[in-house]
Amino acid sequence: MKIKDGYILRQVNNEWIVVTVGQAAINFSGLIRLNETGAFLFDLMLKETNIDTLVKELTNEFEISEEIALRDVKKFIETLKVKKILDETN
Repeated sequence: MKIKDGYILRQVNNEWIVVTVGQAAINFSGLIRLNETGAFLFDLMLKETNIDTLVKELTNEFEISEEIALRDVKKFIETLKVKKILDETN
């Protein structure tokens, strides 16, 4: 799974936002604000990855338990699915 093409992560002042470019801008209007954890996961998901890798990276970066990391990753993935910006074709 990975983020669909056309979605980019930018830091503006002290906020992380996701904006659309190209064809993605036709299907999605607005922007998405992310906290530091969301921005970290989003950046990892710009390339093909899986839940296990995301959990491992999250626990290493933020020194949290695997249980908390797994819960957060699943919630983040579900949000991306609802917003229809997750590419699960691979």
